[in-house]
Amino acid sequence: MAARDVYISGIGSFSPGNPVPFDQIEDVLGRITDAPAKLLKRIDRLRPIMKDLLGIEYSYYAIDPETRQTTESNVSMSVKAARQALDGAGMIPEDVDLLVYAGILYDSMCPPSSVLVQDALHIPYCAEMSIHSNCTAIYKAIQVASDLIANGRYKNALVVTSQLSSTFLRSEYYNQKVLTEEQAILRWFLSDGAGALVLTPNKPESAGLKVVDTYLESVGMGIEPSMRMSFGAGNWKISEIYEHGLHHLTQDITTVSKLAPVLFEKGIKAMLAKTQVDVSTVKCFFANIPTKHMMDLAVKNLKKNDFKNPDLAFYTKLATRGYQGAPAIIIALDDYMKDPPLQPGDRIISFVTESSKWMHAGFIFEYC
Repeated sequence: MAARDVYISGIGSFSPGNPVPFDQIEDVLGRITDAPAKLLKRIDRLRPIMKDLLGIEYSYYAIDPETRQTTESNVSMSVKAARQALDGAGMIPEDVDLLVYAGILYDSMCPPSSVLVQDALHIPYCAEMSIHSNCTAIYKAIQVASDLIANGRYKNALVVTSQLSSTFLRSEYYNQKVLTEEQAILRWFLSDGAGALVLTPNKPESAGLKVVDTYLESVGMGIEPSMRMSFGAGNWKISEIYEHGLHHLTQDITTVSKLAPVLFEKGIKAMLAKTQVDVSTVKCFFANIPTKHMMDLAVKNLKKNDFKNPDLAFYTKLATRGYQGAPAIIIALDDYMKDPPLQPGDRIISFVTESSKWMHAGFIFEYC
């Protein structure tokens, strides 16, 4: 069976609540007040520094600022993004025969989020799967779905991703007495949101995107995880988990700052070599990087070394949306495609490094 072309016929995204200015993030998430005095002083000193390094002006959270209740779930955000994508594709939920959910935090241990999204959308019958990962999750889902459409197994795939970061960033979640500086820093740039794509073998009637290639690799053998949340089947004693703060999301920022730029550079070279993309056709690079400081370094290197194009455009919604992990790239893509400065044959490319155990992922789309 000959492989079929795969097209993106619909894109959708969702950000909950109202935009929260950087200086009000801690008002929404709740102030840290019971941490050790040394850390409280450190947080006050770091706040203006992180504001400059991160480059984030606004974030979004699924928290009612008055009641402090959660206003959305991963499933509800996914459904809202999915309905936009389906509307853009001119489809109804019953047209979907493959649903792939991608994300790091599910609403429940069981059942998987994929079937909950299916149920909420009233899809009576489809194949489904859930992919568990962080920043690379959506790229993995796109590769799986596009390959299954290309080989003819399915016709219409709905790919959804969401991240409800605020559930593990709010002050009430922490055992503040064992909170660390690295854990506190994550509160300043992680955000809530969802994204969705509809993939089909049919070229859209209006301008759209064709999936040219996707890329995945894992390069973390022998390297300790640099982002983790250490409760699960291996740590199941609830009282001990809370006592030691094993439920806190943490990132080894020192290691990430040193290792991420090196592995990112190696990874993008490997992707360009394996996909053999003509870099002269690439008009925009979608930078899926969570801080302005690291993004500026990546942009400088990519323009000079890999694409050899000082005019290469870069696109991100980091400043006005915060960083949502896997959904970040779909939120950016949805915004960009509302009025893309592209001509038929122009390509856009994206690449991401996931520090949890050092994985890379990317995609190449063509405007058509």
